[in-house]
Amino acid sequence: MGNLIWYLTNWFKPVKQPAGLISILLDETNPDRDDAAHNLANYNQEEVEAALAQVALDPRTDDDMADACGESLATIWCRKGRLNLETLSSLNGVALRLAVGVIKKYKPEWETQVREVLGQNPARAAEWDNA
Repeated sequence: MGNLIWYLTNWFKPVKQPAGLISILLDETNPDRDDAAHNLANYNQEEVEAALAQVALDPRTDDDMADACGESLATIWCRKGRLNLETLSSLNGVALRLAVGVIKKYKPEWETQVREVLGQNPARAAEWDNA
């Protein structure tokens, strides 16, 4: 019943992107958050990265959502040709593993930078090899 009410009150509102996707991502009650996280990978705006990082870094975020956010962040960085070392160094768990996996696949030349950032924490130093 909760989803029905959400759809009835929100379905027909016109929204501009990526703001609409960001609002879905940040709404913890929205059943389409995972899709929004994946779709946000198509945008380059700083506010998109900030929203994805906010969700990925929230300790309450489940693994599926963290996975989608980490993958989208890395996809954006690879497309832009600019690695956000501060955000990368803050990621943990599946968000970090997915981000490193995407970077390893599409920007292997960033290996040195990624290893340097992750090497600052011995528990994370092997993430490049594990991705």
